[in-house]
Amino acid sequence: MDINDNARALLANMLQKPLYVALRTPNDLSRFSEVLEAHLQWAIAAEQRGELFASGPFVEEGGVPGALGGMSIIRAASMEEAQQILSWDPFIRQQVYTPSIMKWLLMEGGVTVTLRFSDQSYLLR
Repeated sequence: MDINDNARALLANMLQKPLYVALRTPNDLSRFSEVLEAHLQWAIAAEQRGELFASGPFVEEGGVPGALGGMSIIRAASMEEAQQILSWDPFIRQQVYTPSIMKWLLMEGGVTVTLRFSDQSYLLR
């Protein structure tokens, strides 16, 4: 794969932040309800530790969230660390879902945050 000089110059200014994407494929959804609370507690704790960048289920119109699987984006220094972090997710530990993990470079995009002090509200887009 060849990259021309103009593309190389554009890439040089982009974020290039390495993250790890875990795609969760359904394995045993009969245990979903039983394990959901523990999974949510794990996700909140991983988020608070700075390990979890984003996470959520795949959905289809009229379907049940999570029936198609889901995705988590993990902050880690290596694939091994990402695997270790995910190994503590009860959905993975209890084999409700099977993960497939890939290293991903966050290159472009953006986040907009509006904070209103007067009514303590916020808007995240």
